[in-house]
Amino acid sequence: MQKLLISCFVLSASFTAAASDRAFTNGSQKLIVDNSTGAVTIVSGNDTIVKGNLPAWGLVDASFDAVPRSSDSAAIKHVPYIGLGETVRYPESLKNVKVTSRKISDTHGDALRVSVTGNYEGEKATVDYDLYPEFVMTRLSVEAPAGKKGDFALNYLAPVFTRQPFTFADRAGNYFISVPYDNDAWVRYANTPFGDKLPASYEAAAFFNADTRQGLVIGSVEHDTWKSGVSAATDDNAAITSLEVFGGITSDLTRDRRYHGAVKGATVKSPRMILIPATDWRDGLELFADQCALTAPSIPAMGPRPFGWNSWGKLQTKINFDKAIEVSDFIHDNLQNRGFFDADSSVVVNLDAFWDFGFKPEQHREFVAHCKANGQKAGIYYCPFTDWGGNPENVVGEAPEYKMKDLYVTVDGQPVKFDGAPALDPTHPATKARIKKQLEQFIDWGYEYVKIDFMAHGAYESDNYYDPAVTTGVQAYNQGMAYIDSINDGKMWLNLSIAPLFPSNYAHSRRISCDAWGKVTDTEYVLNALTYGWWLDHLYHYNDADHVVYEGSSDGENRMRITSSALTGVYFLGDDMSNGGDDAVKERIVRNTGNRDINEMARRCKSFRPVEHALGTKSADMFTYDTDDCIYLAVFNFTNEPAVKSLPLRRLGLSETKTYKAKELWSQDPVDMQATLNAAVPALDVKVYRIEK
Repeated sequence: MQKLLISCFVLSASFTAAASDRAFTNGSQKLIVDNSTGAVTIVSGNDTIVKGNLPAWGLVDASFDAVPRSSDSAAIKHVPYIGLGETVRYPESLKNVKVTSRKISDTHGDALRVSVTGNYEGEKATVDYDLYPEFVMTRLSVEAPAGKKGDFALNYLAPVFTRQPFTFADRAGNYFISVPYDNDAWVRYANTPFGDKLPASYEAAAFFNADTRQGLVIGSVEHDTWKSGVSAATDDNAAITSLEVFGGITSDLTRDRRYHGAVKGATVKSPRMILIPATDWRDGLELFADQCALTAPSIPAMGPRPFGWNSWGKLQTKINFDKAIEVSDFIHDNLQNRGFFDADSSVVVNLDAFWDFGFKPEQHREFVAHCKANGQKAGIYYCPFTDWGGNPENVVGEAPEYKMKDLYVTVDGQPVKFDGAPALDPTHPATKARIKKQLEQFIDWGYEYVKIDFMAHGAYESDNYYDPAVTTGVQAYNQGMAYIDSINDGKMWLNLSIAPLFPSNYAHSRRISCDAWGKVTDTEYVLNALTYGWWLDHLYHYNDADHVVYEGSSDGENRMRITSSALTGVYFLGDDMSNGGDDAVKERIVRNTGNRDINEMARRCKSFRPVEHALGTKSADMFTYDTDDCIYLAVFNFTNEPAVKSLPLRRLGLSETKTYKAKELWSQDPVDMQATLNAAVPALDVKVYRIEK
């Protein structure tokens, strides 16, 4: 993790505590409590990061999409996520406010905990503010009123809820990064300028200034119960005018068809939230990921970053035993001898969907043995939480006392479908029986890698779940993923395909985007996810840029797509390299995938991060990775015309006076750099530099 420095935002005015306020300080973090109302302002260094905060909570029956929100661009006003309602508490002040403080120590470090407790309409709310040296964490707990201890339930808790404006960075060029809940349906990250209406963000969000890179990162560090959201409004004058950070979001982007499940108990708690002020928003997002990983550590590693091939790129439904054997041989004879292999000198040959139509049961062991003889690992594919058969009356073979309809996630009694398949309840014993049989079969055949897909189906909100203790989609998903891990027991590499970003502690890798092939649009789409989601490899061992497909694209587009994968993580090809595949395409694969410098870069680096941001839902065009002896820099041209891309070297942390020796890895040309790089990049192409320190 790169060292994070506490930011120094420039404020138009400093916050002054009133006589009735009480102040608490731990290092650079300062918290001011209004003793009469319970409202809290948080200052980091000289910079306000939350002003006038009071909690909000309730039990609601509407999703995000069902609530009308302000669209007045002249005066953006924050509309609460769930809208005002009789069952929602939006206190303008708490009664009987009590403030206490104590020192705590946990996996995140040493902190000063300030607890603000007060009453509102018969319910007692406590917000814990934990002041750590580099960030602040907060959680809301609501206690049931007398007489309701047995049936108290909430599905919305916001430890951060304020409509008091505060200045973020008193200069132009401020933006808000919204993070998608999952990677389905070709969803994108978005970067919205201050003053525009901001989309909701899921699990994490960031405010930042483009010039100084100063940032404020906000999100949830717990992902065992709640889907969490960040909703905010800003103005054109660098102010955050309202901020809402909460557990209990559902919307079309969570693929849900109902409101969030309610959490029951004598006391109901929100997820723990974090606020990180950072001198560089990129460092802030990496620190956020590191704190999430401390809360829920990654599963043990299973080797280096995978290199390989996946059948869905081109063969798709035509995959069969003979073609898979031929692809294995082609990779062995033409690519492994040219440097296309992982740090253990191995390659994964991964069967995707429809393998069950192209293989006889007895052929799996033969395929696995053939891959091993070629210095490869065999991989396979599975969807644990979907019913692609789609017949609700089918008897569950692994649990014949049930029909498939008994396993379905339902809303108003109807099966929930997305992407064409009904979702299965991860807590149901028949769902678990199916998972157990399939994973044990894979392990018995000898597979060492499994791509598991359509995972978000396991996190849908439902009328109910088989396990009565489970009341939210995230609880159900955690139970299902924990069961998968228990059956796998570290025997196969688990690669999530379409899946929520969180929880992240059950798999080795996760695809950073939805499906991608080989055109410039595919590359730009994948790189949008890398621009704002590279930090996910601080949670998973590696990100995954999906299969690289050469066929149907230009040579420059091939280089762009290969580079996008090499920058991201799991590095898989996807063309038909069987005997029936196009020979001209295979020649390009050998030439470009045989670039030893690109392959070496892929082996030694994790995900690159953006040099600068991009507007809207676009991708950045420059990405960098810093090693002990060099800096890698990739420069993309997504346009149909040649372009000169300029970059002051100081934006890479390099000296403006020193001359640096570099090499462009696709052309092998030597390059001298001083002060500013002016990279002439052909249309629809890329340049990759290795800059010696």
